[in-house]
Amino acid sequence: MIDEKRLAKLFLRLAALDAPSLEERLVADAVTAELTALGLEVVEDDAAGRLGGTTGNLLCRVPANWALLGLPDAEPSPGPDVTLRQEQAPLLFSTHLDTVQPCRGKQVFLGRDRVFRSDGTTILGADDLAGVCAVLALLHELRDGKQPHRPLELLFSVAEEVHLQGISVFDTRVLMAREGYVLDTSGAPGTGVIAAPGHVHLHFDVQGRPAHAGIAPETGISAIAVAAMGIARMNLGRIDPETTANIGRIEGGGETNIVAGRCTVTAECRSLDPDRLSAQTRHMIDCMEQAAAETGASVTVQTHQSYHPYRVDPDQPVARRFQAACTAIGKSARLIATGGGSDLNVLSRAGLSGMVLSCGMQQVHSNAEHLSLDDLSDLVLLLLALVDSSC
Repeated sequence: MIDEKRLAKLFLRLAALDAPSLEERLVADAVTAELTALGLEVVEDDAAGRLGGTTGNLLCRVPANWALLGLPDAEPSPGPDVTLRQEQAPLLFSTHLDTVQPCRGKQVFLGRDRVFRSDGTTILGADDLAGVCAVLALLHELRDGKQPHRPLELLFSVAEEVHLQGISVFDTRVLMAREGYVLDTSGAPGTGVIAAPGHVHLHFDVQGRPAHAGIAPETGISAIAVAAMGIARMNLGRIDPETTANIGRIEGGGETNIVAGRCTVTAECRSLDPDRLSAQTRHMIDCMEQAAAETGASVTVQTHQSYHPYRVDPDQPVARRFQAACTAIGKSARLIATGGGSDLNVLSRAGLSGMVLSCGMQQVHSNAEHLSLDDLSDLVLLLLALVDSSC
């Protein structure tokens, strides 16, 4: 049985800390202190300096059967029923330390219904502190239960919520794991994401011609009108089962007596299919460029691919292990595709075979975010099954 009292205290302690993107120092220090107290070493990279943040990505390695050794460098003394498999490659568990806003000054509590909530003025922070908490709780449970287990690599990234900035500057070459799980999606434990989209950010800078709106409007070219014309031509929303597109912001103009000379537009598109992602990106650019050409305006376009899509075959070992672990704890495994990105989009490009796992969090990115203690406890049980040395 999971020590739920310790688990609840750990989550409440982590969730009470401020951790906006690029300001994760408080949570990073708490995680480091927890791991160090368990006799493990934590390495922090240079992401803080590269991103202008307060904290780097954290990496911790846990030797095989560490729970049986007492200390990481001790000699094993297992009983006759224990098979140590030191030769197994490490299994990676990855989580992120940052939370979306509003997250400063959180007041979090566990209700009589066994559900964690904030006071409603901020998010809870279960995205992704539920994952962080579960990984730390896993180590406590391994130590208490003296359970044989695979070697582990634990990665705690920063700035995930701002287009995966932290993992994007992490040197994935230092990882020894070739398989792993990112703990970072909504829903009760038992769901695994085997496909996720790539993401392209677009920025349009439309240049028109300013003029007096009352005296000589015909001599001007409204950059706002041009941008609106381009947007109106775009296919947006749900394009097909694998592709979406959206306009995020439009800004421009000033006083109503001036024909707007400039307008900027930010947008995005996503797709599980790389070719469809490229096609949708090209379509959106063409629409805006055509509107500019027809009106005598000009447009400068900047695009940035924040991350690439990934897809995992359900027959791959990482998926089969997940399904077996779900069965071991009495849950039905559910394999899905998602429309959101995660650190796995970057890790998969580095050769990691992985899945994103649900962590129990609900209504994330809102002040109604909540997390059941039962789900958090089940997540720890699932991790215990995943690290079983016989898998």
